[in-house]
Order: sequence, then C-alpha cells, then structure tokens
Amino acid sequence: IAHMMEHVCFLGSRKRERLIGTGSRSNALTDFQHTIYHIHAPVKLEDGRGMFLPALEALHEIAFAPEMLPHRIEKERKAVLAEMQQVNDMEYRIETWTLSGLHETNKLGSQFPIGKEEQIKAWQQKDLRAFHEKWYYPGNATLYVVGDLDEEDIIDGIKKVFEPAPARHEPEPGKAFLEPVW
Repeated sequence: IAHMMEHVCFLGSRKRERLIGTGSRSNALTDFQHTIYHIHAPVKLEDGRGMFLPALEALHEIAFAPEMLPHRIEKERKAVLAEMQQVNDMEYRIETWTLSGLHETNKLGSQFPIGKEEQIKAWQQKDLRAFHEKWYYPGNATLYVVGDLDEEDIIDGIKKVFEPAPARHEPEPGKAFLEPVW
C-alpha cells in the first residue's frame, strides 16, 4: 500500500502542482523500507519571490495533509497498475523469485514495493487513510534542506510549516509504541 500512498499523496498535492513552471523539480519513490518525496527548487525566482516556503508547504501537504480524493485514488490506482505491467518482465520476475527465497523468513520475501494486483484493485480511501494515520507522522519522517539560505531562515521556515503537524504515536517511557516492521 506504501507505493499507492506515494502516488496519491504526491500527485494529489495542489501545492506541489503550483511549483510547476518555477524551475522546480520534484519526484517520489518507494522502495522496501522508505518512501521518499523530494523537491529541488531555486531559492528565489527572478522576480524575487522566495521558493523555500512554497517547497516546504508542498512537502507538508504531501506528507501530512493529503486530500486523498476519490477521483485521485482511482487515477493513481490505474497508474500503479500500469507501472506494474511495465516492470513485469523476466528480469523482475527473477528478482522477485530470488528475493522470495533469500527472505522467506521475513516480509521482504513477500511484500514488494509495487504491491500485488489484487490488493491494488481492492484498496479503498479508508485503507489509505488508515495507512497514512499509522505511518505518516513527524516522528517517522526526515527532512533534509540544502541550499544557499541562512540557517536561521531555514529553522524558522521549518517551524512555521511543520510545527502544526500533530505528533502521533508518542511513546510511553520504556515501551515500544509500534510493532516492528520486520
């Protein structure tokens, strides 16, 4: 479901769409252990408008406030299924067979990032929301900022954009608070 979530969050972001035409580049990927969203944006546009905050706001929307509209879910379901068909070649089948054997005692042997066709076809908005609630929260995210910006401006921007994101799954001292993934 992580791959489907990546598509819905990333391509469903209106704030990310507003970066189009500004010289910004963005993309997303899901592998066995991570989902990565990245935005490369100029610090400022030629007209002087800063791009740091709009880029952070887009990342915030993608990670912590996706709309998950039904029509977007259906559009991305079709895209993920098409992607599945694209990668389903002999090399991919050999790779999945090999990994299944090497990791038969853990989830890496049976849960591939692309997902399973029957699952992709069955996931509903409620399933995506439940997955998002479980895994998409500030304590489970890492933010990297690289650019020609003052450190104070970077920290102020991050606080402004991300502080309102609610903390979830706060641990009790000495207790694991989510079951281990592997």
